Amino acid sequence: MKSNPVMVGSEPAQAEKRPLAHGEKRKAGRPAVDRRDEILDAAEQLYEALGFEKVTVTDVARALSMSPANLYRTFVNRQAIDEAVTRRALSVIEDAAWLEARKAATDPVGTMRHLCMAISLKTRDLLFRSGRASDLCLAATRANWPPVRDFMDTLHGVIRHVVAEGQRQGLFRAEAPLDHTASAMVHAMCKVWHPMMLDAFGVDQIEAETDALVDLLLSAIVIKSENG
Repeated sequence: MKSNPVMVGSEPAQAEKRPLAHGEKRKAGRPAVDRRDEILDAAEQLYEALGFEKVTVTDVARALSMSPANLYRTFVNRQAIDEAVTRRALSVIEDAAWLEARKAATDPVGTMRHLCMAISLKTRDLLFRSGRASDLCLAATRANWPPVRDFMDTLHGVIRHVVAEGQRQGLFRAEAPLDHTASAMVHAMCKVWHPMMLDAFGVDQIEAETDALVDLLLSAIVIKSENG
């Protein structure tokens, strides 16, 4: 019985595999062409023009000169598209939050102020200055979609990061468990962070309200110096 010869230095090239994105499926035996961003761009443009509730998967496919069947190779259904658009929109706020949080080693107190304000203003801009596309984020919030839950988890993470750094430097109180402190602060800031709260109460005073809430929270966690 003859064995197959070993090909040294000339192994057949294999296509590099990438993990499937959320809501993505791939048919066996077909080349993987990632048109995810194109689809999301088209969906966002249609949501802005028509309102997301009026847009169909066929509309999105037609805008890209592709069939709905081809679109479904990337997103399994309309809900998957909507969740991906929501996640991408919220990621702008998350990126801004982490950009501020990573400065905590220099000044935890100042970082907390800048971080909380950045989240408030970015959320305001998303919901009230981005046209009809913001309706999708409000709908996602009301239904508590996975991207919204992940977003709130991210806010908890950035606050936790800054509090931990303040505790490490001996500037913030550490009597309560770190996660409890971070959760309490996020819950307090929901008045100016949570889309449904902003939709209900408006954003005319969002900067003043953010400052007031941050002052209150810092008064609870900052260790007062003997001279202060």
